[in-house]
Amino acid sequence: MSHKTIYIDIDEEITSIVDRVRKALADEVIVVVPKRAILIQSLVNLKLLKKEASRRNKRLMIVTQDRIGKKLIEKAGILVQGKIDDTLAEDEIFDENPRKVEPEIPRELSEGEEDVFGSSDYFDEPLPAPVSKKGNNIGKISFEKKQAESASKSEPREIKKTGKIAKIKGLKEEKEKQVRISDIVAGPMGKKETRPKLEKPLAEKKGKKSSGGGYFQAREMERQKGLEAEKFFQASNFTPPSFSRREEKMLKTTRVKGRSGKYFVVFLVAFFVFGIAAGAYFFLPRATIVLHLRTEEKSVSLAIEASTQTSGIDEEKKNIPAALEQITKEKSGEFESTGSQSDAGKAAGKVVIYNEFSSDSQPLVATTRLETDDGKIFRITKGVVVPGFTDVGGEMKPGAIEVDVVADKPGEEYNIGPTSFKVPGFKGGSKYEKFHAESAKAMEGGSKGEGLAVTSEDIAGAKEKLVAEAKKEALADLKARLGDGRFFFEDTALFDVVNASSSESIGSQAQKFTYTVSVKGRVLSFQQEDVKELVRRDEKAKGAGLAQIDFGKGINYILSESDVEKGFLKFEAKADFDSAVPVDLSNFKKDALGKNNGELESLIKKFPAVKSADVNFWPFFVNRVPMSENRVKIEVQ
Repeated sequence: MSHKTIYIDIDEEITSIVDRVRKALADEVIVVVPKRAILIQSLVNLKLLKKEASRRNKRLMIVTQDRIGKKLIEKAGILVQGKIDDTLAEDEIFDENPRKVEPEIPRELSEGEEDVFGSSDYFDEPLPAPVSKKGNNIGKISFEKKQAESASKSEPREIKKTGKIAKIKGLKEEKEKQVRISDIVAGPMGKKETRPKLEKPLAEKKGKKSSGGGYFQAREMERQKGLEAEKFFQASNFTPPSFSRREEKMLKTTRVKGRSGKYFVVFLVAFFVFGIAAGAYFFLPRATIVLHLRTEEKSVSLAIEASTQTSGIDEEKKNIPAALEQITKEKSGEFESTGSQSDAGKAAGKVVIYNEFSSDSQPLVATTRLETDDGKIFRITKGVVVPGFTDVGGEMKPGAIEVDVVADKPGEEYNIGPTSFKVPGFKGGSKYEKFHAESAKAMEGGSKGEGLAVTSEDIAGAKEKLVAEAKKEALADLKARLGDGRFFFEDTALFDVVNASSSESIGSQAQKFTYTVSVKGRVLSFQQEDVKELVRRDEKAKGAGLAQIDFGKGINYILSESDVEKGFLKFEAKADFDSAVPVDLSNFKKDALGKNNGELESLIKKFPAVKSADVNFWPFFVNRVPMSENRVKIEVQ
């Protein structure tokens, strides 16, 4: 019975392998598969191959060194071996009575041949176990022949057909010893790898005993070529390692992890590409269209009343809300005295009286004398109480108080500079040395002719000037506080003087005096945006249908009536503004979807109210308006 050996590539597809099995003319097909080939990684591929071989009544056997692949092959119900068995080839080449070789023509099996060598029952037969030959490395695997009971090796072998199975006499059946896949991959750990020489071809080892003519010589040459390819699968070409179970498990785990790493990289790349695509879909592209509308100039005048009693805009009565604003301002100033007195003037000034005598306070009555070292007498203008000294950190701090003094007599000689004073009333007692006074500034006003005095006109003039200045500053502060959003008429503000005081009384002799006033103001204000809204509503009520009103030229207010106490203002608002015709933005957006700049220019011509448009695309490579309305923004200017 003929057989055919097929060598496949690691990446050969199942369709190609099935086609090669289909075209094989032999009854037995041996498929030699390298490790990690596509064929033995899929159970479906193996079942398809088995189905095709069974359909054509071919005996199928797969030879591979792939350990995981072997399990899948066995699961698919296909005979599997770790190497090619040379027994069949030897039977054909060295048979002394070879059978006549007939041309290999596809035929249908006869009824008696259905269950012989190529039948499906053959897969149920036990396979011989490979054993390691002694003396030719542990990895050398071969099949030993048993000597037959009635014939030697040199005796011819006969093929006897008995029922369903063809038995070969003169061969010993031996069980195959298991060889680990890791023993075939590499040599033993820690040992130098040695490779035994390949066995010589069977023709040379047995001698040329074939009498089959050129056909068997051709078959032998074909086998020799196949041996070169089978080198990859022969265990004799490797020095088997001796791995422990733990090392073997680690080797298998490493292989699985390597594949998992590839799958992870593929998944990561796919996820990254998906993320970019999703980002492009959700965030790209976008477009902003700015419409510049055609405008026309218009003027409007409205009579409006602002009241604190109104809470909102009343377009029928033309009323808007008003608010009462309040502000307080204080102002001070120094003024010259303009009055005169015929009596000579007395010098005056200020001094500080010190008490170093006792911790008890010392009262001094008005006109108490203070005497300089050269005998000039000054008197205090009002009674005071000088506090006693205090103990601060173990040191005595004298009590002190500042008082006004005036010279005892008129005359320029009393216009003295800073000096010290004694209290002559304490002279002869212990207090005389412990009480003294000091002046920090020169005394002024001493004269023998006429002197200046403060008049009522001086006081009234100072008050009037300071009140006017206080009102002006109060209104400026109020305007800054309210900002441009609110408006008030300055002329309607009401002010009250809440306080006024002078440093000198009317008739007192002094060259200058200081005056201070405090005022409180009230005024009504209104929101300018309320006036603009009232104008918009009034124009809309007239049927103008304006899309926009530009109040850039401002609004003029003319006051007609005001009552802050009652809380209302009546005025006229005049405005000159630029107005634009309305545009249906919704329809414009829909029509603009998917258009480029040139097409947008044509679209603008269909909307007379649009003068021009600016289009901003994002990102830079986009040149059309997106088809989604959510990604298009319309602005009007």
